Amino acid sequence: MNPSFTVNSIYSIRICSGEQKVWRYLGVGEGGRVWWCDSSTGIVFNEESILYAWEVVSEFLPNSEGMGVQKSGY
Repeated sequence: MNPSFTVNSIYSIRICSGEQKVWRYLGVGEGGRVWWCDSSTGIVFNEESILYAWEVVSEFLPNSEGMGVQKSGY
């Protein structure tokens, strides 16, 4: 978990297959679990439940056209 993540901010994620995802960081919950929401499916999950390798690529900022732009790498 990276302490510089901001609650309710959206991040571009790369999973081990190379596929790009967009997840919203929900913060740390009960028991110290770190929670995320997959922006395309709406599924909420904690980091312990993920069964594949992944990494945060950058913060994802929506633009005026409803698309997104990547802010900065991690």
